[in-house]
Amino acid sequence: MLREMVNKFGTDSDYVNAREMTIQNTNEVAWEHYTAMRGISSQTLKDGNYNVEDVMKSIMDTYESRYHEIVKEHENGEREVSYELTGKRFLTLEEDLAGLDEAFKMRLANLEGYITCQQTNKAFENPDSSWFFNRSDPQNEGKIQDRIQLFDTEYRDSAVSIMEQTREKFLAAFKSFGYKKGTAIGIFADILNEHTSFVANTQKLFK
Repeated sequence: MLREMVNKFGTDSDYVNAREMTIQNTNEVAWEHYTAMRGISSQTLKDGNYNVEDVMKSIMDTYESRYHEIVKEHENGEREVSYELTGKRFLTLEEDLAGLDEAFKMRLANLEGYITCQQTNKAFENPDSSWFFNRSDPQNEGKIQDRIQLFDTEYRDSAVSIMEQTREKFLAAFKSFGYKKGTAIGIFADILNEHTSFVANTQKLFK
């Protein structure tokens, strides 16, 4: 990609400027943690037989696992990394964890995308040709509106909110004296039980 920029701009100075712009807009620390989290999740969600709650649980579990790995890697000081754009450098624990938080946000974006796909599939599964192929017919307006309701953003917003609450409580628990590994999943389950409408809507979405 950068070499294509060189050919386009034509000068070394333009190439340097393009490279600097690319570096400024790329968080390689976050990307490292994001790909690591995705890799772990792919092992637990590989058979296709899972729902939104399983995806949420996997994201939280991988966040906790990655958090542990980062803290352990910094036991003896800063962590040395070597990235394609920024090269070799040392990361502080704060920088590493900030990158993990950005990766977590990226995973939440994945979660929203997954939910949207499920809502889309549900909205148009087994369409009745009498309304699906005649959507301009006023008589079919009610059926169309019923399907559109499945795209309600409130469900996606609730999923993200639950994940953010879980993360905050996990961070507080991690700093406590009685913390045990695997706490994040328990926290997630407790918060999920408080959101009965979300659980009910999940059952509707995946029935």
